[in-house]
Amino acid sequence: MAFVEINNLSKSFGNNKVFTDLNIFIEKGQKVAIKGESGKGKTTLLRMLTGISNPDSGTISFDGKVLGDDTVKGIRSLIGYLPQGIDLLIDNGNQLCNLLEIEPMSIYNYIEALGLNKKKLAQPVSELSGGETQRLFTAIILGLKRPILILDEPTSALDANSILKLINLIWSMHELTVISTTHNQTWEKHCDKIIEL
Repeated sequence: MAFVEINNLSKSFGNNKVFTDLNIFIEKGQKVAIKGESGKGKTTLLRMLTGISNPDSGTISFDGKVLGDDTVKGIRSLIGYLPQGIDLLIDNGNQLCNLLEIEPMSIYNYIEALGLNKKKLAQPVSELSGGETQRLFTAIILGLKRPILILDEPTSALDANSILKLINLIWSMHELTVISTTHNQTWEKHCDKIIEL
């Protein structure tokens, strides 16, 4: 049994079929990239994996437990999820740490590994570049120390050097299962599995 299983998943918005009978099997510790053109359902799939959105049919299982109303809370406790656009809702890194009940000192090593100074935690997001914000928030989500990391376009605002730092950090966590959407070839090249929607 795979660690994460997507079985016969279908989703439509009105007459627009996003995907039909989608099957994906992910082993523990695998780093997976989901790719496809805009509108193919990449972000929709991530939202379904986190229980934010429901499929029309099919099942999603984590470590043998089927995602549903009675299991969603427990399954979410396994997942660190970083959606796009979270910077529009958060004033600074310390605020996100407080919301997620993360001790800032516990993520200093992640912040530094991604080429940032820990002082960036207190700096308003409005004063950070897109790449700085993306790296900072990724470090914070890693601080949850969950076994599954779900990232929506984790490299979209990063330069080549920052992408490599992120890859080095995340790939050093061998037990961590990563499910990401991406358009970045460097990120794809390092992934164990690429799924095209």
